[in-house]
Amino acid sequence: MKLFDPIKIGAMELKNRIAMPAVHHCYTPEGFVNERLIKYYEARAHGGAGLITIGGCTIDLLGQGPMMIGLHDDKYIDGLAQLAAAIQDNGARAAAQLYQAGRYTHSMMTGQQPAAPSPLASRLTRETPREMTREDIEAVTESYGQAARRVKEAGFDAVEVLASAGYLICQFLSPITNERTDRYGGSWENRVRFGLEVIGRIREMTGPDYPVIVRISGNDFMPGSNTNQEAALFAAELEKAGVDCINVTGGWHESRVPQITGELPRGGFAYLARGIREAVSVPVMASNRINDPRDAEYILQHYMADMINMARPLIADPELPNKAREGRFDSIRRCIACNQGCLDMVFTMQDVHCTANPAAGREQKVSIEKAESPKRVLVVGGGPAGMEAARLAAARGHRVTLWEKGERLGGNLSYAAMPPGKSDFITLLHYYEYELDCNGVQVVLNREASAGEVAAENADVVILATGAKGAPVPFPVKGDLPMVSALAVLDGSAVPGERVVIIGGGSVGCETAVATAEMGTISAETLKFLMENDAETPERLRELLNRGTRDVTLVEMEKGIGRDIGISTRWVVITCIRRLGIRVLDQHKVQEVNEKGVLVEKDGEETLLPADTVVLASGAVANNPLEEALTGKVKELHVIGDALSPRKLTEAIREGFDLAREI
Repeated sequence: MKLFDPIKIGAMELKNRIAMPAVHHCYTPEGFVNERLIKYYEARAHGGAGLITIGGCTIDLLGQGPMMIGLHDDKYIDGLAQLAAAIQDNGARAAAQLYQAGRYTHSMMTGQQPAAPSPLASRLTRETPREMTREDIEAVTESYGQAARRVKEAGFDAVEVLASAGYLICQFLSPITNERTDRYGGSWENRVRFGLEVIGRIREMTGPDYPVIVRISGNDFMPGSNTNQEAALFAAELEKAGVDCINVTGGWHESRVPQITGELPRGGFAYLARGIREAVSVPVMASNRINDPRDAEYILQHYMADMINMARPLIADPELPNKAREGRFDSIRRCIACNQGCLDMVFTMQDVHCTANPAAGREQKVSIEKAESPKRVLVVGGGPAGMEAARLAAARGHRVTLWEKGERLGGNLSYAAMPPGKSDFITLLHYYEYELDCNGVQVVLNREASAGEVAAENADVVILATGAKGAPVPFPVKGDLPMVSALAVLDGSAVPGERVVIIGGGSVGCETAVATAEMGTISAETLKFLMENDAETPERLRELLNRGTRDVTLVEMEKGIGRDIGISTRWVVITCIRRLGIRVLDQHKVQEVNEKGVLVEKDGEETLLPADTVVLASGAVANNPLEEALTGKVKELHVIGDALSPRKLTEAIREGFDLAREI
């Protein structure tokens, strides 16, 4: 695979073309490198990545972010040196990213008003910065240079400058955030000046041969801002200034184009890297939603980029590079683009973890040891909690049997993969199926367990992972209007009529509403055909994409919908609901379902919503019929996952993992 060919960035040679870009983890509340961060990155370096970039790292106090790695003072160098050495000792090259947020800075973090090229409010922070003076610009430029010096002194192999995502250098470069009339604003030559001066100062501090990388937005995806064309011009100027590699990502944090959610197809922004690569001769990295090494190989083989960034994929499976190099593709635990443990945590200033990989961020605490005395373990339930418990228990040497009452494994994980934008969830099920087989777990499908049968197995350990079931309907039902579960709509076993009312505005209800409203829209393949042949106008194509054949109403009793969806993905779901014309009625209580439709009430006023089909998405309760009957009847009994209490996928997998470590 070309993915494992060596490549040089300036004077630095990499063993392969897999890079882990900078990811904020909230692991360093005081800015100092600690054992947690070191062990975390050791695992990714040992897993086979060619280059690991840490950060973002704060270059000054004016534009710092919460709980970031410190680079604004020499006192951080010793810890950084330990981190660089740990990465290098485990086979990877190490770089550090220089971070200055400009108007994306939160004053509650710094205690002062943010500073930016112009005093224009940020939709991200809802704060208005002050305009940077010439003295500010000179001071920040010097901070970049001094931070780069510290990176080199700490022993890192390269330094990366963050000029993407809407941060400070972006703000100078973009006409929508830079309204200056001095030598740093107005013309393209003036707007690019600050970024080039930063590179010049870094070069002065690090010397001509030290590798410098710049991460840029391949397209700001902001109306009136820079496109891929301007990004290519910027990249060409950076190359002239002595930059050794261009790292290309998507748009800004304020962009209304999804950047990393499942709505973005795998490798969907590789075309941005291609646009840059055609303008420069230095290596170019492609980023965003590249979670499969075979997709990465395609991008390289077709000259769209020279290197591939894998951030969340290496959080989900640090061993991805080694597994790919050895051809063990089925054993890779892929990122499912859920954002529950990573971006959602960063945006709420909590420690990063991973839904798919329960060891992520706990490497300094978690160790997997072979079982001293193998036991017979019976797992009842083949959902994510049960599969993870069975997988790890068997990997540690226990003799494991798993009973699943259905005809397939997965539980609600299978349904989670069915809404639009969630297809990668199914890769996690495929991973478990492969790992259960490889570790010798005896999987018995279509086996519904009774307490007597479980007790008769005489297992040393019984794990109940029987999942959840739909909550009882809390309103009267009159007549014979078809009522189906959201899961039945998602898996296709129930086909709704033309007028659909969905009861329940949580994540399941929202995603089911989107899936239902998309029924009857044209496919991507049809869209491509119609566009290639100029068969329809752009306006008609947009209509065919955004209007299906069903009238969908979503009813929620509380204020707002999708409140259980993570902060980094909820806005995408809400955007889809608006785009598809779904009617949303929040703060409406269902009074009854009758033969004509759904009767709802708000503020004492009742409304009948005509319907052909009513879809129930009104919550779940634990399905745990065996615990009471088995208590005292088996040697060791545990309940995990939704059988204990319905929650998110993250908790289910972690409970299976933590229990299996201790057996």
